[in-house]
Amino acid sequence: MFVTESIQLAITKDMDPSKIKENLESQLSELETLQSMYNPGELRVEDLNVLADINAFVDGRTSDLPAYLDLTLNLSIDKQKFELCINLSHEYPDVEPDIFVRNHKLNKKQHATLNKDLTEYIASLDRMPCIFSAVTWLQDNAANYIIVEEVDEQRIEKDETLVRYWIYSHHIYSKSKRREILDLANTLNITGFCMPGKPGIICVEGTKSDCTEWWQTIKAMNWKRIFCKISEECKDSGESFLKFRTFEERVFQNCNVKCNHMNMGELFKFLEDHQCGYIFKDIFGVEAKASS
Repeated sequence: MFVTESIQLAITKDMDPSKIKENLESQLSELETLQSMYNPGELRVEDLNVLADINAFVDGRTSDLPAYLDLTLNLSIDKQKFELCINLSHEYPDVEPDIFVRNHKLNKKQHATLNKDLTEYIASLDRMPCIFSAVTWLQDNAANYIIVEEVDEQRIEKDETLVRYWIYSHHIYSKSKRREILDLANTLNITGFCMPGKPGIICVEGTKSDCTEWWQTIKAMNWKRIFCKISEECKDSGESFLKFRTFEERVFQNCNVKCNHMNMGELFKFLEDHQCGYIFKDIFGVEAKASS
């Protein structure tokens, strides 16, 4: 089940609160422009509470830093449906927005290429509100990525080697990314878990072909830093290798209020419960003890 609890983001030490306010004002202005161009069925603010928190912060009614703003744009381009998942950090528009495009007719290679090219285009722009520029680029170029591929008559038999990938990310906040991580894992019959926050940890296990497809798609998104830190493999296709029954998002909060960092003791206990406690030191470089 997708965890809808918002994860509070900590203010970066080298960011001036007045600069964050300026950036959020720019985001609200850009959102207002987009709302004048698209109807509610096309443009969706994923969490209206976050939008309210941003307005309260900008108006000076609170000093609590709001969460990142998540938007979704549903577009019809050449009779094809495209979904743009947009995440705006507190540094936007001084840094690139986090945008990921989905289309159910694109295969993993086409998805990866499209998102890579869009990311490079956005990076080439001057730092300014650029969501509409990204939309215009997609409208002009989307058709180049929808290519009907012929089925190879001599398809290679699916690799049934079982693997487990331990993925480490600088952070996982974006709701659109978290949803894609879950949806794709469930589509590919992958088990494991995703721990959002800072750092973000993901474990995926299943057949090598399924896990590789999942990883190629997810890492093509725009990340500050993400990599596969540990890879385990079992060529005996026995079920004993698999440690998880489903794929789920797990949040290990270390206090009763919204937190940025996860409780590592609770994570270690969770890993121990799934016979994976040994991996904690390999991931973080330190020994751990389960929370009492």
